[in-house]
Amino acid sequence: MKLQLNASEIANLWTTYMNNLVYIFSIPYYMKQCEDEEIRSIIELALEISQEIVVKVEEILKQENFPLPFGFTEEEVDLNAPRLYSDQFALIQYNALAENGLGFYSLSLVNSTRLDVRDFFTHCVSLTTKLYNQSKDLLVKRGLANSAPTIPIPEKTDFVHNQGFLTGWFGDRRPLNAIEINQLVFNIRGEAFAGAKLMSYSQIAKSKELREFFVRGKEMYDKHIEVFTSLLRENDLPSPTTYESEVTTSTKPPFSDKMMMFFIMALGSVFMGRYGTAMGLCNRRDIGLHFSRLLAETAKYLEDAANIMIKNGWMEQPPQATVRKALAEKK
Repeated sequence: MKLQLNASEIANLWTTYMNNLVYIFSIPYYMKQCEDEEIRSIIELALEISQEIVVKVEEILKQENFPLPFGFTEEEVDLNAPRLYSDQFALIQYNALAENGLGFYSLSLVNSTRLDVRDFFTHCVSLTTKLYNQSKDLLVKRGLANSAPTIPIPEKTDFVHNQGFLTGWFGDRRPLNAIEINQLVFNIRGEAFAGAKLMSYSQIAKSKELREFFVRGKEMYDKHIEVFTSLLRENDLPSPTTYESEVTTSTKPPFSDKMMMFFIMALGSVFMGRYGTAMGLCNRRDIGLHFSRLLAETAKYLEDAANIMIKNGWMEQPPQATVRKALAEKK
């Protein structure tokens, strides 16, 4: 007996379709601008993967007579717009999106029950791993990997012997441990990518409201980077670089305002998950509280983004549960 799609499977298939549809229509712009053949091959691979994924989601949903999301159209991209990013930033972007995709598809896999859906997300993980590794190899080759700093290899194993291990705000703070360094660097690297995207969007958005909204987001992520960088500095550790220099001064938009807002909301959702994970992994109290505070700030920014999307008629409603009347109304 074939199982009906459950809420988790519907949510993840729906989100997968929407995200990859954005890439299908936006990637040709990056391909047209790209002059570096090695980077172009990465962009082409990203497009092939998104096309394959969208076709498979359509097959699954059509078998269930499930209406396909409207998503986006080619009219929302101007392929003739001037260059907005360097080729290097395009490489950084598709490595970052593959990184985000691996997290999403892995979680989608473990939240799926039906065999065909599990097989699909297993394949998504495989495809995205290929994109991630090829783009990471090229980033390393070009000296753009933005890796975490090195720390000394311990001479022996040890255990925590006092509560000072957790101290953050008061008393002598212990040095950052490897897990905390990883979370700080991981989030700085992601915020640096988001900050560059927001800066570019603030240059090209048609609406004054959106230009101001994107500037606000850039300033917010800059502040987050400064908070995390200051923690690394206390331990004389370097921070990952940012990417503003990879954005040109062009003011002609390649993408619609709707598409840009969707992309920024998707990125914000990624940071919400990352901050929550970091809160659970970082033992020093001050670090966990920083992530908690900045998560709340990110949530407010995303709420304002959703309000803008709704006001402009850009937010497509995800599938939802049936509204059931109260028993009292059935008298």
